[in-house]
Amino acid sequence: MTFIKWQQQRQAERKMWHPTWIVLTGAVLLIVTGVTHQSVSCFNISATQIHTLRLDHNLKLTWMMDWYKKEVLFHVQNTFLHGRYKFFALGFSPRGELKRTDLCVFLTGAGGAFSQALDTYTSRDFNRIYVDSEQNCEVMRIDENSVAFRRKFDSCDPQDVSIHGGTMYVVWLRGKTELNFGKNWTVMPTVGKADQGVLPVQILRADAITIPEAKSVVKRVEILLDKAKIPAEETTYWCKVQRLDDWLAKKKHHIVQFEPVISHEHVVHHMEVFQCVVDPGVKIPLYEGNCAQMPAEAKICNKVMALWAMGAGPFTYPHETGLPIGGEGFNPYIRLEVHFNNPDMKKGIVDSSGMRINVVSKLRKYDAAIMELGLEYTDKMAIPPGQVAFPLTGYCIAECTKVALPSGGIHIFGSQLHTHLRGVRVLTRHFRKGVELPEVNRDDFYSHHYQEIRQLRYRPKVLPGDALMTTCYYDTRGYETATLGGFSISDEMCVNYIHYFPATELELCKSAISEKSLYNYFKYMKEVEKQSMTPGGARSDNYHSIHWTKTRSDQLFEYYLEEPLSMQCNRSDGFRFEGYDWEGAPITEFNPPRSTLRANCDIPPELHWFKPLEMGHCDVFGECIYEDEKIKE
Repeated sequence: MTFIKWQQQRQAERKMWHPTWIVLTGAVLLIVTGVTHQSVSCFNISATQIHTLRLDHNLKLTWMMDWYKKEVLFHVQNTFLHGRYKFFALGFSPRGELKRTDLCVFLTGAGGAFSQALDTYTSRDFNRIYVDSEQNCEVMRIDENSVAFRRKFDSCDPQDVSIHGGTMYVVWLRGKTELNFGKNWTVMPTVGKADQGVLPVQILRADAITIPEAKSVVKRVEILLDKAKIPAEETTYWCKVQRLDDWLAKKKHHIVQFEPVISHEHVVHHMEVFQCVVDPGVKIPLYEGNCAQMPAEAKICNKVMALWAMGAGPFTYPHETGLPIGGEGFNPYIRLEVHFNNPDMKKGIVDSSGMRINVVSKLRKYDAAIMELGLEYTDKMAIPPGQVAFPLTGYCIAECTKVALPSGGIHIFGSQLHTHLRGVRVLTRHFRKGVELPEVNRDDFYSHHYQEIRQLRYRPKVLPGDALMTTCYYDTRGYETATLGGFSISDEMCVNYIHYFPATELELCKSAISEKSLYNYFKYMKEVEKQSMTPGGARSDNYHSIHWTKTRSDQLFEYYLEEPLSMQCNRSDGFRFEGYDWEGAPITEFNPPRSTLRANCDIPPELHWFKPLEMGHCDVFGECIYEDEKIKE
């Protein structure tokens, strides 16, 4: 259908259809019906159901989910600035690239009427905008200064980007020139930097959580660096040991919210606040400086209490739980650790970043806790160069949860996925007696620039004997040597920090390949593959000495899937739970991950020719959701 015919059809439909539209403002939902005789109905809805994102200093995106109809209702304020702009476009890009972006384009019509909306997508070179074969931008209202529309979670249209629960990228632009789609496409208009943007966001998110206690009873605790002079080095971990104030040290409180205080966004990569798990009478030396020179006594401070990573905001606990702090049995010292990433080796950075923690004295029903899932921070694991999406998996095996969790299990309510530069996808799967249950968390379009602690709408219950698997996928195209696990930004991590209740002693449930298996691997590479290495020597040297080919990369992938584990089933004091031989532990058997994108869609035959906007290169399991090009950072 040509654009002209489609436009005529839309105009005919408008004569028969009285649109329904919404405006999301505060906690009131306005529904307006009719065209010439409008009536307004107001419905009170919870403010926690409404989510907002500032596109720039005056453009505001607001949305809410209709989970029953599986659609999202969007509203954008200040779009046309009362006629100054002729078009406004809002849409989604799979990984933040402007090419092959799904856009809803809103146009001004003849005489300034705001009446046209098009479902479109951009070309691979971002030089053209094409009209979709199917139109799925359902307009609810366009006026001189705003737009309101709705989109299905998944239209099953390959020319649309499906709205999912992972990281998405909102793309917007507007211009003062009129767009002509007479040929079902138009040349991409020239717009200034101030009139366009790309922002990461989670659209399908759980309702926001408020603090039910009165503001007057919520007290604030801050642990901030004191004008720390950051070295001109790529990676620095900076620590501060601080004693709690007496009012908090003497009485147990619950943390109900924590939020970051960031001085330099361009160098602060992530932060953690740790509890010192030791007898309350033990004094920990106060300290502020490079973590490498921190007093040995402070190394006992390693139980995570609060954490933040790039892109995250405040984190609020559900009403029934809070993280314990202070009181009898609680050592009054805490430690802040800030990871500075300074790849340009800039000098003279003075930073006072840290965390702000809100607490209440009236305790909630459950004590909460944080547990680390995934891989050890160790160079036992490696990612070969030149890989599109190489997977590494860290296990929390059934034997660990069996000895460490209470009989009633735990409830997971929050999750923060974490990798360094090369991570492109992360998911945590849940198994019970060999049967896979719904996933704990998944981000198919993960970005290390946007690492929120996400409230989970579905809160898994993990019982003793359950197993959890966290798999991270890495893109190493453009790199010439293997990437190893470790603490540096140039190393890699694979972690899921889960927030749960009731609290247990289980702090780490992470793994890596066993020492014996790794020795045998290096021995095989030396004796059979004739690689220059020393099986009992430094792991990093051995991995870097391998001449990587596709065959050797595939061999390593299969080896990691088959060999026993070195399992870290650890308490907060760093010691493993008793009752099992954790070195040489078995891996959890599993089938390849199940795809969640368009799993229930039948693509219309007339669109089989079109490569879906979300589709890129494929991983070893055959899932093709990775970008066609990767720029080395």
